[in-house]
Amino acid sequence: MSSVALLSKVDELPRLPKAIAELLDAVNNEDTTVKQVCEKLSHDPVLSARVLRLANSARFGSSREVGSIDDAVVRLGMQTLRTLVIASAVVGAVPKVEGIDLGDFWGNTFEVALICQELAKRLGTLPEEAFTCGILHSIGELLIANGEPQKAASIRAAVAEGAVQHLMEKELLGYDSAEIGAMLAQNWKFTPALVKGIQFQNAPKACEPFSKLAGMLAMAKRVVADWHKVGDDERTSWLAQINTLAGVKVDLGGLAEKLGKLHGQGLDMGKQLA
Repeated sequence: MSSVALLSKVDELPRLPKAIAELLDAVNNEDTTVKQVCEKLSHDPVLSARVLRLANSARFGSSREVGSIDDAVVRLGMQTLRTLVIASAVVGAVPKVEGIDLGDFWGNTFEVALICQELAKRLGTLPEEAFTCGILHSIGELLIANGEPQKAASIRAAVAEGAVQHLMEKELLGYDSAEIGAMLAQNWKFTPALVKGIQFQNAPKACEPFSKLAGMLAMAKRVVADWHKVGDDERTSWLAQINTLAGVKVDLGGLAEKLGKLHGQGLDMGKQLA
């Protein structure tokens, strides 16, 4: 991330509100109690509402709707609550952008995040960190659209005609959305591993040492983009191919069936938040 064009964007990156930053510090601290997290959440009614909407989404919901953060903790457990707080905070920290349907954007983002979470379980890595990486992976697109609306529109038009997005971003901007997203994650004090995962999502094998998070992102993005293009009987062999291309070694046993069940749940979560 040494290009002059990229570095010039540092001061334009959004800052997390102090209350949100403190809440993220709390949920990322293993010593923080459920009571402390609930108390901090109660001070931000907008964020609390987002967390509750997610808790009642198809991914986590049941026949009984939860109406309080305390109930959400009982249903979801602390680890899942941490994940939802982070997701809700990220969504709320980025402004709406002209030309981008945020329902579609966050729906696609959550689809990738849920797949990353499943892949992490099969790779023996932290599912919560993989989910968070998925939530942040495309945030650079929103920042580019907000800061360079005309060029962002040109990039979207070119992608619609078959161009590769990150290559078009490089050509028109001198940097790509993955680099901007990684810089934002660093500014928001996420882990170095998560920052590397976002930065190298388009070329995971170029990362030294290899980033499993980058490999999971690369694989998950392909799954979301091409799922409907592949027949049911071909999906396991297809997953094996993109697994190899991404440089990860995911246990493929039952993966196609599991991803089939997950399919669409991220879209529901995204619409709950947008």
